[in-house]
Amino acid sequence: MAELRKLAQDVYVFLQPPLVWYSSAGVIIGEREVILVDSLTNAAMTERLRAENSRVTDKPIRYLINTHEHPDHVYTNHLFPQATVIGSQRGRAQTQANQRVQSEHTALFAKYFPDVDFGGGCYTPQAMSFSGSLCIYQGEREVRVLELGPGHSESDVVVHLPAEKIVFCGDVFVNGMPPLPGEGRVTQTIANYRALEALEADLYVAGHGEPGTLADVRAQRIQLEGHVQHARDCFEQGLSYDEALQAFDDDPMPVDFRRLIILASYWEFIGQRPATADPASQNHLTLIQGIANEAKRRRGSKGAGQ
Repeated sequence: MAELRKLAQDVYVFLQPPLVWYSSAGVIIGEREVILVDSLTNAAMTERLRAENSRVTDKPIRYLINTHEHPDHVYTNHLFPQATVIGSQRGRAQTQANQRVQSEHTALFAKYFPDVDFGGGCYTPQAMSFSGSLCIYQGEREVRVLELGPGHSESDVVVHLPAEKIVFCGDVFVNGMPPLPGEGRVTQTIANYRALEALEADLYVAGHGEPGTLADVRAQRIQLEGHVQHARDCFEQGLSYDEALQAFDDDPMPVDFRRLIILASYWEFIGQRPATADPASQNHLTLIQGIANEAKRRRGSKGAGQ
């Protein structure tokens, strides 16, 4: 079940189950307004977020910060018409590109994720963009919006509250799922983990799943580095992507999770998507479909419903 959890005075996270299309959102309440971090996948989730937000404040949502351009973080931007939606320049450009092929994405989402409700969702480009960093001040509180650059997405953005020692990480850090590097960007994704660690926060709000600590972020980065090194060893031995996938058979990480990391690694090593005969590795959505199904299986095995 979704819930609004207090993290600090006037700082909350809207938590959903640790599943692929069920992202988290941040709520930062200032003297006159609310800053929201990320929108959600569908209108129903957004209405629940609004209802939970109204329990703790009657102040208007004036700013909505998108941590990256993936649909589960931008798909209901338009349902906050009074908010100025903010994203990085690269993130905004990719949101615009996605909007131009909205009908194609809608059809693909219906094909690969028939059990997911995308009702009321669509791509809406951000009204304001930035490069590097941006600060918003809520009275004495400083809200730092930091662009880490390409990694999990075209441009990973995090929101840092230095006084509270809280970071809203987007999907640079996820909890309950494995690291999710962007295709061909494993080195950059690892660098973005290190940038998170350098903030030395007490609480890291995951893009999916429970908030974590600095130790959790570091552990996930080390996990990713280990898998990338294993993939590099396979590559340097002359193994193809499919052969490398088989070489990971004894790895405790479920194959649906590790497939993305190995493919992203090989993509970086050779500079293009590797050839594969594996049906689950054919394109980005088949990879995400596998991760989504495995996340549901894992959650179901713990006795919790979606």
